[in-house]
Amino acid sequence: MEDYDKEPILAVPTNLENISSPANDQQIQGNDMPANSSIISQLEKGLAQHAMKLQNLIQTGILNQKQGQYYTSQLAKKSYEIERLKQDIAKSSPRADIFNAIEEFNMERPEFFNTEGRSEVLDYLKNSNVNVDKDEITQISKMVENIENNAIQRYLRKQAHEKVLLNENEAAKRKLTANAQNSSSTGNNARAFTREQIGRMSGAEFTKNEPIIMEQLRKGLIR
Repeated sequence: MEDYDKEPILAVPTNLENISSPANDQQIQGNDMPANSSIISQLEKGLAQHAMKLQNLIQTGILNQKQGQYYTSQLAKKSYEIERLKQDIAKSSPRADIFNAIEEFNMERPEFFNTEGRSEVLDYLKNSNVNVDKDEITQISKMVENIENNAIQRYLRKQAHEKVLLNENEAAKRKLTANAQNSSSTGNNARAFTREQIGRMSGAEFTKNEPIIMEQLRKGLIR
């Protein structure tokens, strides 16, 4: 086979050795993740540019079919290597397990953490140092639901208690008002008549006030 890789027409990127590889995964450390991700991003971008260049060279006839197939296979090989490295870096990440667990949970309950309050729990799981699996996230989701239900029940009990207090207050006000009215009426009735007032009463007025007059006479209130 012709050694197309030495031709200057298309330089297939070969700097994958700059990234920590499965054979040298001890280099994959937490501090290296941003650098490795940046290198992979650059390689993917470069690979896409080479693919476009290759397509143009084939379409314009600068590369024949055999050359096109060779360079296409080289690009496919590099693309596969980059994908493998991405997977290896993800697996070696200290936080890989928690993100995998979250992804598994979201497959079963995709909308659970998409509400106010719950999203903060998800952010905590992602950004803290805790490392839990999918079953533990399920338990956490049950705890969240239990807390929410208890909060609702506490609110309903508080509302019911406040309603009882309001009804009791209204009843007390009504009772006080009735007592005040009764006291006022009793006070008017309890006012002692004088002999002059009784003497000026008509028969109807005397009949109306007779019980009070008689009670006042018994008590010696009429002068």
